Amino acid sequence: MKVVCVVDSITDIKNKINLLSNRFGSNIVYIVKGNLLELFKTFGYTANAVYQKNLAKVMHMLLLKSAVESIVIYYTSLKLDNKLLNEFIHNIGKENKAVNIMPNYNGFEKMCFSVYNTYVKSLFKANDSLISPKLQFIPIEYATTLLSTHIGNRIFEIEPELSKTIYIEDKEISNSAKPKAKFDKFMLLPIIMALAITLSLIVCLAYFKVNFIFIAVFVCLYMLDFVIAIIYKCKTTFDLRFLK
Repeated sequence: MKVVCVVDSITDIKNKINLLSNRFGSNIVYIVKGNLLELFKTFGYTANAVYQKNLAKVMHMLLLKSAVESIVIYYTSLKLDNKLLNEFIHNIGKENKAVNIMPNYNGFEKMCFSVYNTYVKSLFKANDSLISPKLQFIPIEYATTLLSTHIGNRIFEIEPELSKTIYIEDKEISNSAKPKAKFDKFMLLPIIMALAITLSLIVCLAYFKVNFIFIAVFVCLYMLDFVIAIIYKCKTTFDLRFLK
């Protein structure tokens, strides 16, 4: 079994790596975020690969360099404790099923993910499983399939009989299991467009006669802006979960 440790946080790094090595052995490869590389080295570890915004590609290429085996993927930004590890290892069992962890999503998040999965399914004919990418066991048969396609596909739903899911109730662990989106300046564009449409509406109301076509045009413009904003948000969520 190989452990792929994605270093996207340095917080309590030595304790987390010790927990991994004590439970899974020393066959650990480290994929380190670029801005953390020099700091990571000061702890006495060596990076096997470095990523910026192309984590899935880097992980895929690194895994192709060695023989296929079962894989544990762990991100250091996930809070790790013995209770979670015990349950995770217990579910791995005979290593014949994928083991995932599922954060506790609130009502608003579930609603947003429902819209997001409509976007995903329309493009890929499959749903995002909504599991956390930060801790996952992949058996050798599934790993072979993923490495013949794309390692990012590990986030898609698979048949229930081929996987096990651990539902996280601890609030702090659940929050750390969710990928965190950074500020995206392009998300300001729909806001700017809405303001421009509103300004145009005010000007038109001041100088032109209002009729049904006039109202319909501006309603359509607002709706188009809203739809574009949703599609872009879905795309950035997909990229964050599958690629970055």
